[in-house]
Amino acid sequence: MLNRYPKLAIQSKNELAKHIRHKSFSFEQALGLINNVRIHFDEYWKDSKKSLEAEKKYIRSALGTPLGILLGKINVMVLAPHDKLLPNFIFGGISGLDHVQAAASLIGQKRKRTLLKADIKRFFEQVKHDRVVSLFRNKCRCSLKGAKLLADLCCIPLGPKGSGSDDKSIARGFATSSRLAVWCNLEIFLKLDRLIKKRLKGHDPRLMIFVDDIGITASRVTDEKMEELYTEICELLKSGNLPLNEKKKKIISHEKGMEILGSRLEKRKLSIGGKTRAKKDDIKNKLRKFLSPEERKQEKQRYRSVMIYKKRVESITN
Repeated sequence: MLNRYPKLAIQSKNELAKHIRHKSFSFEQALGLINNVRIHFDEYWKDSKKSLEAEKKYIRSALGTPLGILLGKINVMVLAPHDKLLPNFIFGGISGLDHVQAAASLIGQKRKRTLLKADIKRFFEQVKHDRVVSLFRNKCRCSLKGAKLLADLCCIPLGPKGSGSDDKSIARGFATSSRLAVWCNLEIFLKLDRLIKKRLKGHDPRLMIFVDDIGITASRVTDEKMEELYTEICELLKSGNLPLNEKKKKIISHEKGMEILGSRLEKRKLSIGGKTRAKKDDIKNKLRKFLSPEERKQEKQRYRSVMIYKKRVESITN
């Protein structure tokens, strides 16, 4: 099989410092940053107010701290250069790819398509510290010391900060997390791609994975066939410790309007989804009413932003 993992070969903190140094950031500065973060790690991150405690989804922030700076450099200089190794159905956290392109990848060449939407439950929290160590050690050819160093920098205890949990995972909100989530689950995603191509052979199947969102389209298939496929997908992903959120499963035929990631799938193009349409209509209604000059200026700016986004969505075809 094609080697889809980066050959990092980081053996120590000195090796990591060499990876993140550049013309205006010396080796000594890089090493000093790493040492600083290792000593003061817990001081440099916090729980965001946007965290969803009921769903046990805690968003972590290291913005503006030495940890945030270090994670940014690891993400851009260590991980991002290897995005080209990933298969073309992977989106989200990948250089040059966004949710609009992800949605467009599901547009097929054949008509009468059906969309299957699935959501991975607590995606980031499923990627535990030992899996990150294994990724760097066994796939990326780092030493055990180097692998543990990288995992320690990218993972934090589960639960709210201060929980005291010994169980660690990649942090929802850290710069490195989207890429690490993909790399740590790449083998199961490749198995998913093979399963879909096998079960939907002859129906122009398309797979898209955008962080924790999974989209699958195919032409001239019944809802029953997609239900059977979903059951198999559940079993496959569960075997890789990636349970799906049953509440977010949807099977939508072309007649009912297929929407995913905020875009509507048309025959050979995209259009804006329902939320964006509603936002556009709401702004237009406000502009018909009496507004102060400042309020009118703000609403016009909002409308221009929506129209720029609409133009971008509708310009992408597949």
